[in-house]
Amino acid sequence: MAENYPPGAPPVPPMPPVPPSMQPPGTVPPPPAGGEPAAAPLPWEQPGYPALEGLYETAKLVLTAPSQAFARMSLTGTLGRPLLYAVIFGWVGIIAGQAYNIAFRSVIHNLMPGMMNRGFQLPVAFSLVMMVAAPIFVLIGVFIWSAIVHLFLLLVGGATKGFAATVRVVCYAGTVQVFQIVPFCGGLIGFVWGIVLYIIGLAAAHRTTQGKSALAVLLPLALCCVCVAVLAVAFGTAIAAALGHLGHFGR
Repeated sequence: MAENYPPGAPPVPPMPPVPPSMQPPGTVPPPPAGGEPAAAPLPWEQPGYPALEGLYETAKLVLTAPSQAFARMSLTGTLGRPLLYAVIFGWVGIIAGQAYNIAFRSVIHNLMPGMMNRGFQLPVAFSLVMMVAAPIFVLIGVFIWSAIVHLFLLLVGGATKGFAATVRVVCYAGTVQVFQIVPFCGGLIGFVWGIVLYIIGLAAAHRTTQGKSALAVLLPLALCCVCVAVLAVAFGTAIAAALGHLGHFGR
């Protein structure tokens, strides 16, 4: 007669995965089934990541490893964090630039007090207003430049994502504003490296070629240069014509 054994204990169910919001900062998400491990988001975009540390780590990543940074940039969610990031670095750049402007004018004022007495106070007041209102100017600049770049990206057939993706790239590329702290050549360094970041970031965000993203960035700049050149030629021609008329009447 067969003995009756008690049934075995039921298997222990597997532990549910920990939600991303409850994971410690810097935790790499688990790899998707059948794929490679997903890259961790930018430190600035990770919930619970210390703000200052996330700001520093993200800026370092954008400036030194832009391909990796823009590959980790989130394309979903609100634009609040990217815009705040752009405002912080844009504010730093404007404050640094205006501070150097005030210092330069102060030196000129001390060297030539007679020439600068009337024109010194107004530029200083303007610089102070620029420092205070910098966040507004930064936000306006971000959306205007994003709209221009996205339009040209559409024209060259490289805009595979929405306008928000372009805004995110422009926000994080604004890290170059930190170069404004460097006197004399900081603005030029930031301008050149900013173009590089735009090209790399747009290609990564829109899953397009760097050639198309380069066209989207360089074409509006070239068009702007052409317009300035045309205006300069027209202005010079008008001045020359006016001087010619004055010379004719003086005879």
